Amino acid sequence: MSKTKKWAIAGFALVGAGLLICLITLAVFGFYPSQLRTGTMVSNTYEVSEAFDSLRIDADTEEIRFVPSADGACSVVCYEEENAPHQVRVENATLMIGGEKKPKVNFFLFTVTEHLTITVYLPQNSYRTLTVAADTGDTVIPQDFSFDSISVSLSTGDVTCSASADGTVAIETDTGAINLSDCTAAAMALTSDTGKISLSDVTLTENLQLTSNTGAVTLNRVLCQQLNGTSDTADLLLTDVLAEGEFRLVSDTGDITFNSCDAAAIYAKTDTGDIAGTLRGEKVFLTETDTGRINVPKTVTGGRCELITDTGDITIELT
Repeated sequence: MSKTKKWAIAGFALVGAGLLICLITLAVFGFYPSQLRTGTMVSNTYEVSEAFDSLRIDADTEEIRFVPSADGACSVVCYEEENAPHQVRVENATLMIGGEKKPKVNFFLFTVTEHLTITVYLPQNSYRTLTVAADTGDTVIPQDFSFDSISVSLSTGDVTCSASADGTVAIETDTGAINLSDCTAAAMALTSDTGKISLSDVTLTENLQLTSNTGAVTLNRVLCQQLNGTSDTADLLLTDVLAEGEFRLVSDTGDITFNSCDAAAIYAKTDTGDIAGTLRGEKVFLTETDTGRINVPKTVTGGRCELITDTGDITIELT
């Protein structure tokens, strides 16, 4: 056997031994990454005495929560590494919360991150702006608060929001889910790559913009001026969704389904997906498909309803 082959075999053996050690280590700790922390974890409370009307949080892996203050004072409670405390300060009437990027422990195929939390106790119900930029941590914004505008940008973390906004709610994730319920706003712009987008009991005075790649989009009891939705492979499911203006929905391979929905005008297009469901009001149907079947009411009054597929079926009924 040549020396090259011997060195190759030895190298593969060392890699295999390293992977085995990683698996044994993770198994010993019950596969809980928190057991692999190298720093001491502590809970620190930061009291905030200065007045502010906006909030900005720049985080890494922290889970972020907002809670009404019981004593009328603002405080920020961080579960954090002792040697990497968060910075909490008020600057230009904005409460700024941030921390150092937390180290990740890599074991070849395994990536371990710290499970940290930021809990913000707020004395007021209404604020001007809320801005959150984070990586893997979840963000929860309860119904107790309202803002002029909300902006959240996450990577793999989920966003759950029931807070209302006088202006725009803009939320963007990569793989994290977006869930909004029981809230109002002027407009919403929601974007996710592979995460699901879900709305229920949401009222908007202006437009709703939805952009999804593979994550399913589900809307229940939504009112808006105009609905614009685009997706690649994601299904779009609308139930009790009403728009004073237009539905404009475009998907590559996903299905588009209406359950008791209505708009002044409807445009829906999908390549290989189906378009089906029920609409509340009469429409003038303009349909087009290459190889799919078409079954729509033969009504001649109402708003324009243009439904287009390549190979998908088109099936619509009126309620």
